[in-house]
Amino acid sequence: MSQRAHAYPVTTGIGVGLVAIGMAIGVASIQHQRKAGRADFINARPLTVMSTAPRNESDIRDRDIEFYTKRVREDKRSAADHVVLAGLLFTRSRNTGSTADLDSALQLARESVAERSQRNDQAFSMLASLLMARHEFREARTVAQRIDSLDPANPSHLALLGEIELELGDYTAAARHFEAINYDGRNFTNGARLARWYEVTGHNDLARHYLQQAIVDVDRRDDLPRDQAAWFHYRLGDLELRSGNIAAADSQFVIGLAKHPDDVRVLGGLAHAALMKGDWQKAVDFGERATAVQLDPATLGTVSLAYARLGDTAQAASYARAMSVSALKQPGVIHRAWGLFILDHGTAQDRADVLRRARMELRIRKDVYGHDIMAWALYRNGLLAEARTEMKLALSQHTQDVLLTEHARALGVASPAP
Repeated sequence: MSQRAHAYPVTTGIGVGLVAIGMAIGVASIQHQRKAGRADFINARPLTVMSTAPRNESDIRDRDIEFYTKRVREDKRSAADHVVLAGLLFTRSRNTGSTADLDSALQLARESVAERSQRNDQAFSMLASLLMARHEFREARTVAQRIDSLDPANPSHLALLGEIELELGDYTAAARHFEAINYDGRNFTNGARLARWYEVTGHNDLARHYLQQAIVDVDRRDDLPRDQAAWFHYRLGDLELRSGNIAAADSQFVIGLAKHPDDVRVLGGLAHAALMKGDWQKAVDFGERATAVQLDPATLGTVSLAYARLGDTAQAASYARAMSVSALKQPGVIHRAWGLFILDHGTAQDRADVLRRARMELRIRKDVYGHDIMAWALYRNGLLAEARTEMKLALSQHTQDVLLTEHARALGVASPAP
């Protein structure tokens, strides 16, 4: 195996969901404006929106959370306020790793949907995105199907439903929904979701095209939060990294970092790219910058590998232990990138634990990367014949990913004919 950091594709529901959050906030504000007079609307807005004093985005967001928390307490039946607050908390949870914010956002989205099921698309979309962030894909699909039934053939609803089906490994249903989209090139959220479909099904050139097109639209906007703008560059960089185009990946990550200097996803991407290039010190530097903002076990694994290459075995072991402890203490299924690191660097008991969790997840989420981690877990636990069977399933969609290629080569499994 190479010494690169193993990383699976980011779930686009989280990143694209963040774009939808900004849209939801705007829609909710417009709804408030229409309900109230202009003067009442202005007086109801958060003071941070009206202030001319420069503030960073996190400060503005935190003050807006305080404002909308108060509004929700005062009017528990305001579906619009619930979804705005859910979006703000979702954004903060993404930037800080707070599970409490994610849980609160999910509850608020559920309450918004319960309060108003008609003409409340943003709340349904928010709920589906939050469920995806928690890897509750079956319920997310149920919610997405409900949205689609309320407004059939809406491209955004079809794209959301297709993306969830990709995560579940229902590629026939996903293809049916993505192929029904009449994409006009203007909705960058739909573009990113289409890119994910093309990527999983082995059409990286088309995936790259859609992401590049989305980036052009995103970079024209000056009203998007920095982390949302940076996410699209991270997403393209992630695609390039798994396609083996390290220089192109690094370039996109650098642009993303310029847009959001503390973005943990971009910093983690730069650390992964540096590791793949053999720039061990830079991998450590970017990785430690990322973990200083938010503790991500996958990045801890990257730093551990980089320290090992630098000859600092004590630091390498320390980061490896931190990674394993952080990953294995999580209940339920294991994050796949974390699981792969543990399979390669953990104890026999750790490897058995990852295999158990991989089996549990594959009962529901039968996508190519679920079959891949199952194959690798079986292989690392000495079950080669079963591992090869799973690896063939992992290659079934012709996904162009150097990680899958490495695993297939190690297991002696040939890629299927196109």
